[in-house]
This record gives sequence, C-alpha cells and structure tokens, in this order.
Amino acid sequence: MKRQGYLYEQMCSFPTLYAASHRALKGHKSHAEAAEFCFNLDRELDKLQRELQENTYQPQEYHYFEIYEPKQRTISVASFRDRVVHHALIGMLEPYFEKSFIYHSYATRKNKGSLAAVKQAQKFLKRYDWYLKLDISKYFDSIDHQVLMSLIERKIKDARVLELCAKILATSVMSSDHDTPIGLPIGNLSSQFFANVYLDSFDHFVLEHLRFPMLRYMDDILLFADDKASLKSALKAGGCYLQEKLHLKIKEGSVLLNTRVHGLSFLGFRIFPKLIRMKSCNIKRMVAKIKLRQYEYKCGVIDESALYRSVQSMLAFADYADSCQLLKRISCTLG
Repeated sequence: MKRQGYLYEQMCSFPTLYAASHRALKGHKSHAEAAEFCFNLDRELDKLQRELQENTYQPQEYHYFEIYEPKQRTISVASFRDRVVHHALIGMLEPYFEKSFIYHSYATRKNKGSLAAVKQAQKFLKRYDWYLKLDISKYFDSIDHQVLMSLIERKIKDARVLELCAKILATSVMSSDHDTPIGLPIGNLSSQFFANVYLDSFDHFVLEHLRFPMLRYMDDILLFADDKASLKSALKAGGCYLQEKLHLKIKEGSVLLNTRVHGLSFLGFRIFPKLIRMKSCNIKRMVAKIKLRQYEYKCGVIDESALYRSVQSMLAFADYADSCQLLKRISCTLG
C-alpha cells in the first residue's frame, strides 16, 4: 500500500511537471504566454514545483471570451502555468477513475471521442426500437463543488491532492464572482475531467439499478429500450436521481422519446440503424471554418502544414457520414 502523500509527491516531481508542460503546450505553441514559459522552462518548472511542494501555489484568475458557434458560450482560459498543473493533476487522477467509468462514456477519454459515440449509438439503434435522449440544464454551471469533492474523496485519500482540487475549484468561483461554490469553467482540462466524474454515479444508477443500455457524451445522454413505457419510467426515475443526488435538472425541451425509424440527431449527425448523415447546419459551419483557415493561410497567420492538418481533420469528420456526395458538395462550395 502506498503511503499517505505519495500521490501528491509524484504529481510534484519534475518529470511529471515536465511531461505536463508538453501536453499543455499542444495547440498553444504560437501563444506568447506559452512561448515565454517554455523559453525559460527549467526555471519556470522549478518555481512551480517549489510552490506546489511548499503549499504556496495559488491559481490565477481565468480570462474569459465568448464563442457563438454552435451556440453562445463563455470560454474560460487558465494561465499556461495553471494549465501545466491541471495536466499534472488530471494525469495522476485519471487512472483511479478510469477503472470505474462505464464503457459507453465517450467524452474526453482516451480511445473514445465523438465519432466512436456516434458509431455506438448506431449499434444501439440496430438492437433497440426506442431511444430516450436528454441533456442537463446548464450542466457546467450547475455542478456543486461540495458534491463533487465528496465523489473525488471516495477514490482519492491523499489530503494534499484533495486540497489542490479544492483550490482549483475555488478559483473558478473567485473568477466568476459567484457567491456559492457551484459551477465549473468551460474550456479547461480539469473541468472536463471533473464533469465526467460528477455524472459517473448517474451512469451506474442507470446501468445497475434501472438496467437500461445507455450512452453518454458529457451531459448528452441516450437510453435505449424495446418499448416506450419503460423509457418513460426511466426518465422519471433518472430525473429524481439527478435532482436529489447531484442537484441537477434535465433541460426543458431536450427530452426526446422516439422510435429508431425517425432517426436520432446526435453530435452533429443524423443517425439511422443503417445510415449516418451529417446535418446541413454542420456542413455550413464546416465550410465556413475551412474558408477561415484558407484566409488565415493567405494572411500568414498559419503555415501550410497547419492549414493541411486543420482541413484534413474536418474532412475526415465529414467523411464519417454515409454520403458519397457530401465531400463533393463541400468541395463545390469552397470553389
């Protein structure tokens, strides 16, 4: 048995922080703050390690900006040094929770992702006649820190690791000027991981007590059955569990109880038992993004390699749909 404090010491080790800095750098190499940190990497990591070991580390406030696609949301950006800590912390926590996550939870997990979730949803549609689709009202904004910490404490006994988790959560409250310890900032690795932890007990409730096959991508939830009535009962029981145990509410208007014949709209696709289509609104959004990348390339904002990787990733996503005409439509639109 590992002694008390071992996990925190491992997280604070220089090799762990060094590896975390490289993970945090992905996608941020051109950012001035990241470049400055990495230019003085050894010195910055030594300073960060010392603060963590001496319990003087204090996360900085988040910076915020708005995005409007696919819907308006406020994105929170932690400082680069804080992102390094997030990667080090989650890298230590992940193995302890990964064992308990249900197999068909697909968001922000290794070897999972949105396309794997779409593929599995289609497999379920082939087996079951009905599905129930729902999501959580203002999910990230509604996560109760006290409930979350109690869930983390079930698996993690290292007091200093728990203290660091609480400190990161407290920073999100301070940055957003909330009066109550509720809500996670959208856009951080730690928030994505904690959000998965928060709904894990609900996943097990559905599978082990209600006994329904289910699939979850963050707070987008799907249940499957051969009859409509049983899914109605599951909706009622699941709603009670979410409200009583996790202080969450099902989003009004998100509930869809339907037969597989009518298809399932999920993660940008329209899914049928033998067919997957990409939604028109997402095709238009993808074309706009590709045009933006082309403009950035012409202006010298990104290089040819970055343009190629970005466009290829979007086309690969589109190619997942069962439509031989889809890529032709995109190419014609781009001219």
